[in-house]
Amino acid sequence: MLKLLQSVFFPKFANETNFEDETRLTLAYRMSLFLAVAIGILSVILFIYFHIEVAFITLIAFFTVLVATIYIYRTGKFRTPTIIFNLIGAISCTIPLFLLENQPHFLNGLWMTINILFAFIVIGSKWGIGFTIFHAITQSIYYYYYLDDQMEIMRNLTHEQLIATVVNGAICFLIIGYLGWENIRTNELGRKKLNEAQDVLQVQYNIISKQNEEKTVMLKEIHHRVKNNLQIITSLLRLQSRELENPEAIAKFKDATHRVIAMSMIHEKMYQSDHLSTLHLREYLHDLSSDLVSSYQSGYHVNLKIDCDIDSIGLRSIVPIALILNELISNSLKYAFDDYDNCLISISFMHYQGKKCKLIYKDSGTWKAPSRQGSFGLDLIESLTDQLEGTMDLKTYPETIFEITFSPQEDH
Repeated sequence: MLKLLQSVFFPKFANETNFEDETRLTLAYRMSLFLAVAIGILSVILFIYFHIEVAFITLIAFFTVLVATIYIYRTGKFRTPTIIFNLIGAISCTIPLFLLENQPHFLNGLWMTINILFAFIVIGSKWGIGFTIFHAITQSIYYYYYLDDQMEIMRNLTHEQLIATVVNGAICFLIIGYLGWENIRTNELGRKKLNEAQDVLQVQYNIISKQNEEKTVMLKEIHHRVKNNLQIITSLLRLQSRELENPEAIAKFKDATHRVIAMSMIHEKMYQSDHLSTLHLREYLHDLSSDLVSSYQSGYHVNLKIDCDIDSIGLRSIVPIALILNELISNSLKYAFDDYDNCLISISFMHYQGKKCKLIYKDSGTWKAPSRQGSFGLDLIESLTDQLEGTMDLKTYPETIFEITFSPQEDH
C-alpha cells in the first residue's frame, strides 16, 4: 500500500528530454493531483450545502483534472492535457458568472487567479498572458454590470451557502499556497541540479585544460625537434657543398640549403609562439628576408620594404608561402640587380576580397633570366601556388612583379 501511494504521489517519469521539461512535468502532475483532490472535496461539499448547478460545473472540472492527471501519469506528457484543463478551468470560472443568477460568485476571482498562476508556471508565459487578459476582461465586464447584485447576494447568504463559501475560499488559498510552494521547491531543485552540473563541467574543464597544456608542451617539443633536425640537414648540405668544385652544383646546394632554412625558421617561430596553430606573419617575413639577404653576401645594400596587415596564418599556408618567398628573394639577389644603387625588394601581404589573401612581390631590378622555361625555381613557385589553390600573375617589365592570390587553408 505504501509503495502504491509513493508511486502515485512521487512517480518517476522516464522520458524527460531536459531539466526544464522534467520540472514542468513533475509540477504539472503534482498540481493536477492536488487540484483533483481539492476540487473533488469541493464538489462533494457543494452538492451537500450549495446549489446543484454550481456543484455540477465543479464536478465537470474535477473529472477533467482527474483525466488529465491520469494521462500525465501514464504517458509522461503534460503540455496538451494541462492546456485542455486550463481552458476548461477558465470556462468553468466564467460561465457561472453570466448563466447562474442569484448565486454568489465572490470567489470566482480566486479560481481565475489559480488558473493564471498554473498557466504561467506549467504551460508558459504566452498562455499565462492569454489567460490573464481573458479573465481580466470577463471579470471587468461582470463587475461593471452585476457588482451591485452580487453584493446583495453576499449579504443574504444562507448558512449552508456561507459554509460552502468558506470551504471554497480555504481550498482556493490552499491551492495558491501549494502552487507557490511547489514553484519554490522546483526552483531550489533547479539550482541544486545547476550547481551539480557546474561542478561536473568544472571538473571536465580542469581535465581538458590539463590535457591542452600537456599537448601544448608536446607540440612545442615537436616543433623544437623538427627545427633541430632541419638545422642538422642544413649543416650536412653545407658540409657536402664544400667538397664540390663545380660552381653550378655549389649554387644548387646553396639554394637547397636556403629552402631548408626557410622551413626551419617556421618551426622555430612556432616553438617560440604562444599559439602553436598560427604564425605571426610580419615578424616571420622580416626575419626570412633579412636572413636571405645576409646569407648571399652580395656586397651591396638591399633595402627591404614589408607591408603586412595579416596578423597570423596557419601552418598549412605558411610553408608554401615561405618557400615561394625564398625562391623569389633568392632570384632577385642572384639575377635582378645590375645597378647596385637603390636596390629594393618589396613584399606586400594583404587581405583581399574578404577571406582571400594577396601576396605581391616586386623588386627594383630587371631579372637577367626572367621566367626562363624549364627553370626549377619558377616551376617550384607554380607548384606551390597550386598547393595553395591560388592563382599567380607575373609581370617582368618595366619591373618584376609577382601577384599570388589564395584563400588561407585551415589547419586540421
